[in-house]
Amino acid sequence: MKGALEIVSPGFQSFIQDKGRTGFQEFGIPICGSVTPHWMELGNCLVGNTADDAGIEFRVVGPTLKAVDEPVKLAVCGNVKIEIISRGEAELHTHSVSGWRSFTLNPDEEAKISTLEQTMSGFIAVSGGVNVKPVMGSKSTYVRSELGGLDGGFLKSGDGLNLGSNSLKLANEADKLVPSPPVGTAEKVRVVLGPQEDFFEETTINQFLKNYYTISKQSDRMGARLEGSPLHHKKEKGSQIISDGVTPGAIQVPGSGQPIVLLNDGQTVGGYPKIATVISSDLHLIANSLPGTEFYFEAVSAHEACVIARQSREELERLKRSIVAASANGFINLKALYESNLIGGVVDMGCPDHFPGHLDGDI
Repeated sequence: MKGALEIVSPGFQSFIQDKGRTGFQEFGIPICGSVTPHWMELGNCLVGNTADDAGIEFRVVGPTLKAVDEPVKLAVCGNVKIEIISRGEAELHTHSVSGWRSFTLNPDEEAKISTLEQTMSGFIAVSGGVNVKPVMGSKSTYVRSELGGLDGGFLKSGDGLNLGSNSLKLANEADKLVPSPPVGTAEKVRVVLGPQEDFFEETTINQFLKNYYTISKQSDRMGARLEGSPLHHKKEKGSQIISDGVTPGAIQVPGSGQPIVLLNDGQTVGGYPKIATVISSDLHLIANSLPGTEFYFEAVSAHEACVIARQSREELERLKRSIVAASANGFINLKALYESNLIGGVVDMGCPDHFPGHLDGDI
């Protein structure tokens, strides 16, 4: 297939994701999309795509990909090593590159993406973006309903992915890297209390904000189950409500008292009281955490959440501006850096008129 990627090995739960599909929650369709949308944007920036072009998201273990017919530029977002495999007539040639940089995969070369460190999910940006038919305005995969992506499911060995028409052009561009990649996890996760915090005593809410919680092994893209001290509902209120709308980040508290944080593939209505909602800027910290990760919640106001969202966007734009050219060995391309004219000239500090308003006499 011309200008395509072949899935040699799928890794674990690799599938196509973009920014997700919005506007269909009233029909029971989850948003889906990448659990690390800022990583998706950075990866697309590294390969020259638009911010929300579709790529491949994987969990824990990455896939092995092969370029077919034409070069393809890739960028893997996550703390991971990638082995580039070239098959000669008599032997294999391999070299490694790191995550958070772009690299070109030539025809018949393979990129074997290893196991992630510290985070649950990684994102692979592909030059031109993965070209599949959008469903309800998105190419994201919703496996439970076999919706979107490639045949509505996880990628399999032997699958082929068609790419955007500008893939070859982008593949011939210079490689780039992010000098200081973003952190994937944090000890503190910020929430806005409610909308059903009145189902809990003030002492229980204080407990919710004071105690540490652990990500359970039963977590998935639908929701993160937390383990910690149980949260007790008011007796007169009970542990159920008339089902109402929920969004990613909503923290439901069922009868067990163990909170559940709804994530990208979560249902659109629910009948458990919601003690709080994780702010959008911090939701990826839970979605991308490995089982066993510990953290605590901190309450902020709705206004503060909006300010944090703006600050997070500004930080993402700063990271995009920080992207620099990379050399073939994975380090910063010093030649390109020197040619960037970061310094307008030099001065002789020993010369009394080395700059306008020069100092005369003794100081």
